[in-house]
Amino acid sequence: MAGERPYFKHGIANLESIFESSRSNAAICKSLVEELKQRKTARAAELLTQVKAALAQISGSKPQERDKSLRQFTPPKEEAVPSAVTEEQAAPKPSTPRSTPLPNTPEAILAAWTAMEALSPQTYRRPADLVNGDKHCVALLDGDDLPWFRGEKSRPKQKLYYQIVLGSVHVDRATNALIRVFGEDEERSAREREKAVLAAILVDKDGFLLEESSVAISSFGWALPIALAGDLAGLGAWGDAERPLVDGLTKQLSRQDRDGNALPLDAAVLNKAFQWLVASLRLPTDLYEQPSFVLRIFHYFKSKTPPEVTLLNSFFLSDLARATSLVRNSQPNQVLARYLGAEKVSHSPNLLENLSLVESLVAPALTPATRWPAPGGHPLVTLQQAAVNASRMELAGGKAGIVAVNGPPGTGKTTLLRDIVASCVLDRATAMAEFDDPRTAFKTTGLKVSAGSSAFFHLYSVDESLKGHEVLVASSNNKAVENVSKELPSLKAIGRDVAYFKTVSDRALSKRAESGEIVAGEPTWGLIAAVLGNAKNRQVFQEALWWDDDKSLRLYLKAARGDSVVREIKDESGNVIRREVPSIIDAEAPPSPEEARVNWRKARSRFKTLLSEVDAELRLLESVRKVCLSIPSARGEVNAASSDLIIATQAMSAQEAVVNTAQANLRTAEAAKVDAIQVEQSAFSSRPSWWHRLFNTQRMKAWHRIYDPLLSARQTSERRSEAASTAYKNSTALLNEAEANVQSAQQILEKQKAKLSSLEQEIDSHRPRLGSRLVDEEFFVKGHEHWNLASPWLPDTLHQKREGLFVAALELHRAFIDVSAQRISHNLGVLMGAMQVGALHEEAKKALLGDLWSTLFLICPVVSTTFASVDRMLGDLPAASFGWVLVDEAGQATPQSAVGMLMRAKRAIVVGDPLQIPPVVSLPQRLVSEIGKFFGLETNKWLAPEASVQTLADQASRLKAEFQADVGVREVGLPLLVHRRCQEPMFGISNRIAYDGQMVYAAGNPSIGFVAQVLGNSQWFDIDATAESKWCAEEGEFVIQLLSKLAMAGVQQPDIYIITPFRIIAQELRRRIESESGLLQSLGVDADEWLNDRVGTIHTFQGKEAEAVIAVLGAPMSAQQGARRWAASTPNIFNVMVSRAKQRLYIVGSRAAWSTVGHGKAVSSALNRT
Repeated sequence: MAGERPYFKHGIANLESIFESSRSNAAICKSLVEELKQRKTARAAELLTQVKAALAQISGSKPQERDKSLRQFTPPKEEAVPSAVTEEQAAPKPSTPRSTPLPNTPEAILAAWTAMEALSPQTYRRPADLVNGDKHCVALLDGDDLPWFRGEKSRPKQKLYYQIVLGSVHVDRATNALIRVFGEDEERSAREREKAVLAAILVDKDGFLLEESSVAISSFGWALPIALAGDLAGLGAWGDAERPLVDGLTKQLSRQDRDGNALPLDAAVLNKAFQWLVASLRLPTDLYEQPSFVLRIFHYFKSKTPPEVTLLNSFFLSDLARATSLVRNSQPNQVLARYLGAEKVSHSPNLLENLSLVESLVAPALTPATRWPAPGGHPLVTLQQAAVNASRMELAGGKAGIVAVNGPPGTGKTTLLRDIVASCVLDRATAMAEFDDPRTAFKTTGLKVSAGSSAFFHLYSVDESLKGHEVLVASSNNKAVENVSKELPSLKAIGRDVAYFKTVSDRALSKRAESGEIVAGEPTWGLIAAVLGNAKNRQVFQEALWWDDDKSLRLYLKAARGDSVVREIKDESGNVIRREVPSIIDAEAPPSPEEARVNWRKARSRFKTLLSEVDAELRLLESVRKVCLSIPSARGEVNAASSDLIIATQAMSAQEAVVNTAQANLRTAEAAKVDAIQVEQSAFSSRPSWWHRLFNTQRMKAWHRIYDPLLSARQTSERRSEAASTAYKNSTALLNEAEANVQSAQQILEKQKAKLSSLEQEIDSHRPRLGSRLVDEEFFVKGHEHWNLASPWLPDTLHQKREGLFVAALELHRAFIDVSAQRISHNLGVLMGAMQVGALHEEAKKALLGDLWSTLFLICPVVSTTFASVDRMLGDLPAASFGWVLVDEAGQATPQSAVGMLMRAKRAIVVGDPLQIPPVVSLPQRLVSEIGKFFGLETNKWLAPEASVQTLADQASRLKAEFQADVGVREVGLPLLVHRRCQEPMFGISNRIAYDGQMVYAAGNPSIGFVAQVLGNSQWFDIDATAESKWCAEEGEFVIQLLSKLAMAGVQQPDIYIITPFRIIAQELRRRIESESGLLQSLGVDADEWLNDRVGTIHTFQGKEAEAVIAVLGAPMSAQQGARRWAASTPNIFNVMVSRAKQRLYIVGSRAAWSTVGHGKAVSSALNRT
């Protein structure tokens, strides 16, 4: 039997892995087909279909023979509308948009993004995946025996609902169909065994359809036939098509008795609705499966709103539709307009070359008066401070827009974000301090919401001055969001003895641990941040903040407004046996209303005094900066005066020579004149008598011949003497003037020297206090490394005052809350039931939703969410509702994912690195390119994976820097360049391949951990082997050897990552290492957890770091040159692998194959070969 069935003893999971690693091997696939024919499970049948499809592809045309034009997909014949559905009942065919948007416009960009998202559904592999893995929440459909007819009971403190999954689409089959049309990619997202819900229906515990938002339809089921038909224009029309489909399906589900009363849904109705749906969508029959299960939904019993229908579609379609409407009506907020290129910005010169611009960005006048009190008190370095100050300069004071920060790994992005949070807290505190009575900041609106029985919550509007300071931290990455919002409240994140509603924040943390969201960690210091986003996170936060019966803020506010919070504990007979005071009262000691007003006045006075002191010191430093800026000019004036003196002195010397010459000439002329007069007079004395003169005798004529020349000579000498005298007088006058000029120049020079000396003395007087933080003429002259590592301007004493001001600002917040407890508690009471879209129905109340959120932010300054949860949590809020959005890890987020968040922001600071992990796109790249071309877009500029939230923010940000890239120049936003994570050679490799050599090393002295002690220095382990696929078994065996060395050396829980560019290698590595159960036990690790967390592709490790990294390259054969070129042609993959390692990097792979490809050359040249 075993000989005939080589896979007879293999489980289905093993068969799936074998198929994944050998899908191009016809012999293996044929053996798998024969084995799977003998198995009867649904999972085996599904795998059989996939294997047969792979065999069909193997026998078909070669991939390299693809046509340049799109292949034509021939769908199955359009099925007639099922007999249970009349033509009138069927939904109309999806229509194309009202008009195709003009190419390369914001509307075209949004349409292209909508098209991509319509084909990007939420997926699952097993029904339990839709309910957080809880198999007890899955009920299989079995004929007419539906779970709501069984009278099932709910869980304690929960309401029971059911979500009917009305069929699913096979995503792997659908993807293969798209590939047949648009072509295969080198390494696309794995969709094996994934399914997408076709439609979902929410009913109550008795099977009745809920009144509102109870039906959802998958955009994927609608878009797939359109894409397969090549109708790219139609893909952008989901916003127009969704409502008619939902209305049509709702109509199919409506069931009433003869009296018009609603009836619960039954199997016949569900089947009829399903048949209507697939016929309306015109889905090929081989791509979907029938409804087979229902989900039990347990919802918190105090919630005022029903649960949400599990999201079937892309998380972003609704907000893309809203953004499209804003753009069509010329009403986008400024952040969105900039992001979409509708509002152009004038970019600054390159910051890394124009250092005067960097100097201006770190000016004390731009530096916030507060900072985050981090442990150690280390100040921000130059470019970190420039980024914080630039955000203030570009965005504060009512301005709107985007600031992009380019932050490679280990350059202090989180540190920077904390200072921005502190400055926003200060802004709100400054506005609070303007109120004599905080209660006047909340205005009565006359609107109210039921709070149960006869009680009501009143809605108060919040003064405009207290709005615009909200801080939302958002990312596509759950880990990135958690890192920020979990780190901020951590006791380890604060360097001051400060507590701000610590009891509540500790309870929120423990509640998250109880829910399984996190592992219980460090205690908190205060309620500075909340992890919201998805429904579970919101519920956990609401229960901790509001509904908790012992430590909630609700009880604190109740006590602060003067109401009793004593709990009566009763026995079974209803008799009060004791009374208890909630622990939050003892821990937080809420003041009475009278005490609160006294505390307010004191806190306000302290805050204003400290703010005034810090502002005064910043103004003083700004004056010092202006002196520093004036010194080059003053030195120039000294140099100019010195030049003027030299010129004047030279002119005087020249004039002295002229005078001397004139004087000599005068003496000569005078002597000549005396001689001429004597000669003439002597000759005149011998003049003949009058007789000779009368008759002009010969004698007289002879005398004239002698005398006349002598007379002429005398006259000439007299004239020359007079001219020489005049010249002498004139030259003497000019000499006097030259001497005066020299004297004046000397006076000016002395004055300029005195001015320069005074300025230098003033600067010198500050040097003892400021030291290297003084941004003088030498600051940038000392070189790139020096000014990047320096911390500009502010001394430690001022940093300490700034930290104290942050604490004072929080104390002011608390005093403000205490006085306003009554009004705040009403607003929060409403918000706790309105943290999801559709919770408030009346437009007047919905218009106050922003005020309710601002009230929450007034207490908890930072809220985090993933982009995926924005629509569900904030969908009812209009554009520009929040003050600040801080986007983290923006380089790995698709451009469209941030639209909803940016649409609701006044200001956005976007932080990330496009040269780390790029956005994940599940669609074939050819399809993405065709969508881009259809809408007239530059695909690499606007569409993932080339484009990301970070690259679009870089385009939209005024301030920028430039890096030389593989091709041309790469423009980014404000760069962070001081790297504190990786030692050499990892730092050098990353700096060379990705950052143009501009990063500055600051990882400290090299350290050697346990892994490095055993495995040695970073090196390239050259494996010369063959392989049929990218997976090279010899490389896997070498990894086992390395791990065995660690185990033999007694290393426990080694801090090491095993990273590979390719998914198949990650799968095979996990399988191979898993088979060494004894090895894993020796290493002291949990097999499943360690393999999931420590072995994978680069996407597993974004934002993480370890002592060492083993990079397994694979793809050693010449036939796999395309795979190697894909992995090494851009810096991203090698950059991620290298920059995860703090101490050691070990490359495992064929050096000959990889060292000649792309960035593999740089990696190879930096590592020794073994």
